[in-house]
Parts: sequence; structure tokens; C-alpha cells
Amino acid sequence: MFLINIDKILQAMPDVNNGYYLPFHASHLDNFKGIIEYDSKAITLEDRKQLLVNQSAYGPSVTAFVNSRPVAVFGLMFHWKGVGEAWSVFAEESRRYPIAMTKGAIAFFDICQILFVLHRIQITVKCNDQRAVRWAKALKFIEEGVMVKYSADQEDTFMMRRT
Repeated sequence: MFLINIDKILQAMPDVNNGYYLPFHASHLDNFKGIIEYDSKAITLEDRKQLLVNQSAYGPSVTAFVNSRPVAVFGLMFHWKGVGEAWSVFAEESRRYPIAMTKGAIAFFDICQILFVLHRIQITVKCNDQRAVRWAKALKFIEEGVMVKYSADQEDTFMMRRT
């Protein structure tokens, strides 16, 4: 296991009106609509919750709150030295705060890239989710290729990276 000083990450996160970030905790999923809104018939709600808890054990992760409600959960799993894989789940409500969510995610990944000396952060994004692809590009990710039938529901996904 490795030590993650989540306080350093939280201190560097941007200020948000009526919002704040906390280290991710499984209890945040109890009131998180994003976990219910997740669009997949191939995975149960309880399995999705467990996957997020598992992912959060392999790197830093945070929950974004607005007006004391969780609206986004995102983090980074370390694969090996210098390489991490980003993950995120957003509630529909988070779309009311596009600038704050984008600034928060960029800051989180920038901080992680510097703090953990990462030369690559990668993500997968479903090819048919153009809104998610545009947002990933706004976060400085670029497409590398298509992974055929990669998702749990056998949809094609882009492998994207920032270096």
C-alpha cells in the first residue's frame, strides 16, 4: 500500500460557491444520485457502489458536494509508477455547475500528476457518449484508440490520455 496525503490535494482544489470537496467515503454513495443515474443494465446498483469503493482504495479520490449534497465522485487508480487511470461518476445535478466541475477535475488531475510524478493519466469513455468525450477533451485528454466491447455492457470505448 502507498501513502496518499489527500489533505494536500484538497488544499489545492479550487473554491466553489456553496460547494466543497471531501475525501471519498463509501457513505457518500448513500445520497448520491449519480450512482442511481449510471446508465448500465449490465451491472447492479450494489455492484456499481462496490466498484467505486474498490477503485478508491487504489489511489486518491474525492467527492464534490454542492449545498451539502454529493454531486460527483472522482479519483485516480495507480497502475504502476508514473501511470494512473482516472475515473468519475457525476449526478445529473452536477451539470448545473459545468465551470466548477471542470475546474475541479482539471485541478485534481493536475495536482495528482505533479504530486505523484505521473507521466500518464488515462481514462476510458464510451464512444457513443459525445458529451463525455467533449468533457474529457476539456480536461486535456486526447483519444488514442477504440477498445471494442470494453464496457460492462459491451459498448466500445475510447482510450484517452493526458501526458
